[in-house]
Amino acid sequence: MASNLSTIGFVFSEAEIFRDVMMKCANQSTVQLACSAGSYGIWRSRTGAEIWFHLGKSDDGTTEIFGLTPFFEGQSDVLLNITSAAARDGDNDFEGAMQGWVSPDGATDGSYPILFDAVDFAAHDSAEWPAQRRVRLTAFARELEAFASDAAYYAARGNAGDDVPQLAAHAYIPVGLFAAEDGSEAPTGAADAPSPQSSAVLTGKVVEHRTFTNEISGHDFVWLLVESLEATFDIVADPAIITGDIVEGGTIEAAVVMFGRLLDEDGVAAA
Repeated sequence: MASNLSTIGFVFSEAEIFRDVMMKCANQSTVQLACSAGSYGIWRSRTGAEIWFHLGKSDDGTTEIFGLTPFFEGQSDVLLNITSAAARDGDNDFEGAMQGWVSPDGATDGSYPILFDAVDFAAHDSAEWPAQRRVRLTAFARELEAFASDAAYYAARGNAGDDVPQLAAHAYIPVGLFAAEDGSEAPTGAADAPSPQSSAVLTGKVVEHRTFTNEISGHDFVWLLVESLEATFDIVADPAIITGDIVEGGTIEAAVVMFGRLLDEDGVAAA
């Protein structure tokens, strides 16, 4: 099964190897972004893959790594009406999610809701919401199925006249947000609803795609730029979870976890 790290080419056979590689990347982090919790130290690959290290001070003043978040700096630039930002159960002081709406039009919040893990969350904890912001959104795939065309996608999903509903070839379903709202993922006897998660299912047309090699690990990963419902997203995927052949102009369906960073007023130099 793919992980967030394997999705950008980091694959480890042992915990010790994971630690050594991450410490190597942390020592190569040349960009820092100050935040209320300390700072983010950003390791950048020439491929666009990134690791955002959570850096803070220990009691004796030593800089320590409190966690990390993977990211991919792609091409997406999505205007959202961000309505809220909040840390969830298990998040540290550097982590949290932002919720917003795609295609805000002024009369309503937008066309559909979206929730994403903000890699720069703590850098914006003084921001006031709602506000329209441009966001680089990257979907980290858990499953990805590729089709030659919309017609091939619909044919594989059944005839349009069938009674069973099928997902449109350009669609976005924020399943982690909806699951939290209806409590469907809550454990039996739990007093509180589960925290919303950034999981989603999306379909769309492949605008570009490329296979990259992570220069640290030597493992490949796949990047796609996908035109979905009223937004174009970057997607990264471990080759092991891809079914079918990806072609430009073709159609994909993917189960993903969404990550993003705010593009305006973020203080981070372009990759």
